Amino acid sequence: MEPKVLLIATLDTKEKEAAYLKRIIEAKGVKTLVMDTGVLAPPRALVPDVSREEVALAGGMPIDQLVGTGNKGQCIDVMIAGAQAVAQRLFAAGAFSGVISFGGAQGTNIGTAVMKNLPFGVPKLMISTVASGTATFGPFVGTKDVMMMHSVVDVQGVNTLITRVFENAAAAIVGMIKNDVGQIKDVQSKNAVALSMLGTTTPGALRAQRLLEGEGYEVIAFHQNGTGGIAMEDLIREGYFGGVLDLNLHELADRLVGGLHGSIKDYRLEAAGAAGLPQVVAPGSIEYTVQGPVESLSPEMKKRPHIVHNPTLTLVRLTPEELEAVAELVASKLNKGRGPVKVLLPLRGFSFPNRAGHELWDPVGNQVFIRTLKAKLAPAIDVEEVDAHINDPAFIDRVVASYLALVSK
Repeated sequence: MEPKVLLIATLDTKEKEAAYLKRIIEAKGVKTLVMDTGVLAPPRALVPDVSREEVALAGGMPIDQLVGTGNKGQCIDVMIAGAQAVAQRLFAAGAFSGVISFGGAQGTNIGTAVMKNLPFGVPKLMISTVASGTATFGPFVGTKDVMMMHSVVDVQGVNTLITRVFENAAAAIVGMIKNDVGQIKDVQSKNAVALSMLGTTTPGALRAQRLLEGEGYEVIAFHQNGTGGIAMEDLIREGYFGGVLDLNLHELADRLVGGLHGSIKDYRLEAAGAAGLPQVVAPGSIEYTVQGPVESLSPEMKKRPHIVHNPTLTLVRLTPEELEAVAELVASKLNKGRGPVKVLLPLRGFSFPNRAGHELWDPVGNQVFIRTLKAKLAPAIDVEEVDAHINDPAFIDRVVASYLALVSK
């Protein structure tokens, strides 16, 4: 199939710039498929492959009716929905193998919304005026491999500076497409295992990875920093894994108490159960919240056991009441699953600083979590208490053995 890139642009205001980008991409040997997501007026000279009329209709409203609302927010929402629907249909039909877009805040919202709806591994490049600054980029990137490129100057006209940015962007998207990365196919197998981890459970996670790789499995780790866990959930839903070692549930606790590493969506710890995959679960790093610099802590938080992880992050111990609530949340999510699951509970601590002699060690609080979780879990779920720390070889060996036993069934 001849390689093509989907070029998304609001041609009502960016026609000249889109025509230039189209020309230099095609000069590098890759055809373009232009989608017009502009609302105000049709293009004058550049004929798009997907018109604004088609996009609007796919989003649920004829373009004239949409323009007549005079509601900019509604216009953007409809065009996003339409662009996503059309792009998914075209990609499924093999019409393109990568996507590029450019613009300010509005163009970035539309372009990245389409990119986030495409599978992992498909080349995605967004040239944006808002790819730098104090704004957060989570809404633009989400859990997908979207590449954000700062335009530096406003994308307004074809001038010496923006053409240099466009030349680099064109070379990048063409290079990615010609490299034939595309959608991953070979990783979707029963031998791929998703592994959750965080810095405070790294020794245990590394041992689990090494042991499973010795058994012929491919282990793919996800950092539980707020985004990593949801990225793992999304890829589980897309069918990339045959099983899950969920050794670190920190994002669940941090979301519950409003910490900086709380999961960005509320469906953490649900995908494996919904898919019926074998999963082994342990409460790694669940006993603390990640807060900002120590001087920014509230008076109440400063009274709790805490450690300065680095100048910008402080790990603060959860209260027994908070741990009870976290345990109930974990149980409710696991109880909804339809696949084989085993829960292992390390009695000597849930993370590196949560062990005897260290700052976040609180056996009473740990027991509150353990006792509540055991009481709330469905009777059919196997629970095993292990007299070891979560990073100890004795604990990890039980985790791996439990996973292999689930898979063998």
